[in-house]
Amino acid sequence: MKKFLTSLLAILGVAVLFAFAGCETYEPGDPLEPMKIDQGYSISYAFTASSDVMTIGDKTSMKDYLDALKEDGVITFEGSESQYGFFITSVLGVSSKTVSSTANSYSGYDWTVYTTLREKDGVPYASDDSTFVYNGITLYKGAYGVSGIPCVEGETYALVYELSSSNW
Repeated sequence: MKKFLTSLLAILGVAVLFAFAGCETYEPGDPLEPMKIDQGYSISYAFTASSDVMTIGDKTSMKDYLDALKEDGVITFEGSESQYGFFITSVLGVSSKTVSSTANSYSGYDWTVYTTLREKDGVPYASDDSTFVYNGITLYKGAYGVSGIPCVEGETYALVYELSSSNW
């Protein structure tokens, strides 16, 4: 019996070793290669907010944090200011792209914010309408542009290039 258990443990050890061989370790702030997720999303960049990048205060926005990452040469992005705040239009050289547009509809690839920060001080910052799990973390679609979403230590944020459509 002892020999059987020793053999079983050895086999399990090798299986665990092979299971984790080739797995990448994600560190907060590391840029992620664009990749397909089951729901069809392609993440271009994700990070977990950390005071190692900048001092995070009560008034720090996701845009402030992205600006700090940009200053450090970690990410490049462009965007535009609107009445609803600053919206990302390009990340790492990949720009929003219109697929079709009519007088009452739009379809195209746009940059969307997803975050684990669903609510802060009674204000909802993300919706349950669209979620996905990445690296074991469930992220929720942001309700605002990056300047309207608070940056909170330990929360995870992702810039996602996804197909969106709307009719009005």
